[in-house]
Amino acid sequence: MPSEPEWLSEESDETVVWTGQPRVWRIWRTVAAAVLVSALTVGGVGFVTVRGNLDGGAESVLAWALAGLTVVAMGAAVVSAYLRVQHTDYVLTDEHVYAKTGVLSQRVTGLGLDRVQETTLSKGVAGNHFDYGTVAISTAGSAGTDLALSDLNDPESFRDLLQERVRQASAGEDDGEGAPVDARTADALLTEARGLRQVAERLEESV
Repeated sequence: MPSEPEWLSEESDETVVWTGQPRVWRIWRTVAAAVLVSALTVGGVGFVTVRGNLDGGAESVLAWALAGLTVVAMGAAVVSAYLRVQHTDYVLTDEHVYAKTGVLSQRVTGLGLDRVQETTLSKGVAGNHFDYGTVAISTAGSAGTDLALSDLNDPESFRDLLQERVRQASAGEDDGEGAPVDARTADALLTEARGLRQVAERLEESV
């Protein structure tokens, strides 16, 4: 059984049945863009420096400094994208499904399984080939997606498990004894029952 994440409330008595994260390869677009921009910047500065005979001049130093800052910025973008993936966690318990995001500060979004009305699995062309996708979850009365678990490996297995847990939660709700009756309502029901009993006794005596 998966271990309980540290960020999940210690007061919770829920049982963790599944944990997951987005696949790291989701940052490939950021990596590709960073490499392309860095290569174009360095190549462009080198071309201008050679063609403009700027070697050793102040313009050359400034141009290479700007190119260096661009490469550093692109590297920082890649690191940031990687950290966002590593600090995104998905958790399914016997009562809720959670998504935790955030690097410097955490944000936890949770949905009760008894509120889930629809789950949708979406895959792109690459997702069909490499078996990853996004599971979107909607609740009753909502106009769209309430929670999306993105770029999951083997998303079908998670969706099947989620749907099974949703069915169990719904069955447990249907089999429940209902909401407890407060003291005032109980007294009113008892008084009414006594009155009905007295009416029944009088009818019985008259017969």
